[in-house]
Amino acid sequence: MGLRVLGVNASARTDGFTAELLERVLEAARDQGAYTERLDLVKHPFPFCAGNYSLDPAACGPETCVQGPWDGFGPIAERILKADAVVFATPVYWFSVSARLKALLERMTSMENQGLLNLGKPMALLAVAEEEGASQALSQMLLPLAYMGFVLAPLGLVYAHRKGLGRLEENPELLEDLRIAGENLVRMAQGLKGIPFREPLPSHLYPTPPRVAAD
Repeated sequence: MGLRVLGVNASARTDGFTAELLERVLEAARDQGAYTERLDLVKHPFPFCAGNYSLDPAACGPETCVQGPWDGFGPIAERILKADAVVFATPVYWFSVSARLKALLERMTSMENQGLLNLGKPMALLAVAEEEGASQALSQMLLPLAYMGFVLAPLGLVYAHRKGLGRLEENPELLEDLRIAGENLVRMAQGLKGIPFREPLPSHLYPTPPRVAAD
């Protein structure tokens, strides 16, 4: 079996413009021989992160989350972990990612706190909005996912707005951007697969510096 590419749709709609862009990236990945799967977050509800990391970092992990982890988030985490590459796609609501994607990123803390379980995994990021809103939403995805160990594929940032666009075929430049993002995602996953990247210790495992008496 080829590489596994997971597409995460963070829109409230499974047939909207966000899903349409995501499907084009996944189609390009399939053309490169990858097996693809789409995950619509709206079909897989899960509770918000309870912030237990700040109380006990050791209690925040894929097997130690006090909320389960099989509370609805577990099956999502399992599919992300099994994927060789992931495409995250969101509409932009008020200059930000959707609430569903933000909730996902917060729960994904359990996948990096006790070891970067997605270290070196390629990603592509899609946003449905015009320039300013899209740039903010893309950066809101890029920064936390990069800290989790994900690696952005070359030209893996794509944004667009449906305003005035009837069919995707009316925008050949956008279609090319989506195709390139999907192809580069697979090529990067092929090149990085099996590379043992280095990672730091989980922060709560570092030895506590000895206390020094005050003068």
